[in-house]
Amino acid sequence: MFVLATARIPRWAITSLEIVIVVGIVLFLLTVLVAGFEHRPVPEGARALRRLLAMARLGLNVMREPAAAVAAALLQTAGWIVQLFAVWATMFAFGIEQPLSAAALVLLLVNVATIFPLWPGNIGLLQAVVALPLRSYGVPYATGIAFGLGLQVLEMSVGIGIGLLFLMHEGLTLASLRGMEAEEEEREEEAVQEEELRARTGVSG
Repeated sequence: MFVLATARIPRWAITSLEIVIVVGIVLFLLTVLVAGFEHRPVPEGARALRRLLAMARLGLNVMREPAAAVAAALLQTAGWIVQLFAVWATMFAFGIEQPLSAAALVLLLVNVATIFPLWPGNIGLLQAVVALPLRSYGVPYATGIAFGLGLQVLEMSVGIGIGLLFLMHEGLTLASLRGMEAEEEEREEEAVQEEELRARTGVSG
């Protein structure tokens, strides 16, 4: 709402933002409804589906507890505010002295672009998404592209750095993660072999 009320939004972006807002509201309502449904058992053979549903149910548990849902919303809002000021500070680092509304517009459009991973990192697309709306603020296209590239590198480095810190805190290494992945693949192969054996012998699980 802050962006819609204060930013200079290009015409091509208005329709995209409206679609994302409508889809977001629909998904939020569906999430609230699904969180209240009774969990029904899934057929034993559908292993991938069972795992996906289990992860979804675990993530939706927060919607069944109002206090936890409010806390999650507040934390997410705080995260967006931190991101907003980080984008604004990065703009000044690239010599783009524009109001906070411009940074909010950049942050919103970048988040919309990352919803659709068209290719690895969406490199090029993100830079265009950043540079094009800044043209309405008088920022040269080349400067916007450079800022978009720097912003993406900054976000990736922060994410990777924090992730590595948490891995170190948990005592995990790349070797142990590879070992865990190999064990998971072995268990999946064994389960598939057991299902094939049951199918050949006609023995039900």
